[in-house]
Amino acid sequence: METTLSISRAARTERGILQAARSLLAAEGTAGLSMRKVAERVGITAGAIYRHFPDKRALVDRVVAEAFQHLELQLFKSISPLPVGSFQRVAALGAAYIAFAEENREEFKILFDPSPSEPRKVRDFPGQMYPILRGCIADAMESGELRGTDPDLAAFFLWSRVHGIVMLLMACDFSNDLKQSASEVTPSTLFEATREFVAFGMLARELWPPGAGSDKQAKS
Repeated sequence: METTLSISRAARTERGILQAARSLLAAEGTAGLSMRKVAERVGITAGAIYRHFPDKRALVDRVVAEAFQHLELQLFKSISPLPVGSFQRVAALGAAYIAFAEENREEFKILFDPSPSEPRKVRDFPGQMYPILRGCIADAMESGELRGTDPDLAAFFLWSRVHGIVMLLMACDFSNDLKQSASEVTPSTLFEATREFVAFGMLARELWPPGAGSDKQAKS
């Protein structure tokens, strides 16, 4: 019984450390996070943290990995009911990514915490986020719903689009500039408002709706 209680206390302490580190990372970045600051928030000594994490980098990596796991779960949920090879899956991933950023702002801010030396290779990020996106794009190309091109280039383009929407709205207020295009200026509404710009450019021509790609639409 005593051993069980000790394990439970240790687990609670570790969870508290992770939550404190996540808040500090979101607010101050890696440079602003220290074991001392984390310990103060949890109510323990800085030395006690080392019973759970060998160093600051290990703590940061664990926090970032958990954020990616949470995002990955949301991405899987968004595509699970949709047919493999459909453009719907690709679009659902974009919507889920933006929804995650809106609903988990603190976690989103730490997803791409910079490495102490060089940027990490995309495939070295925790979890399956990039393989999920690339796989859905490749499947849609194979089915003919997306035009054939380099799936990694297409993944870069589509990922940069949704990530850019989120980051721009975190930094800039477009409420006056975009009030004619969106009733409410949020990442989700702007994702939907600009969706046709991407869809008509990437869908196979035979799947374009009547009038798509006309000179009038291209200029609008």
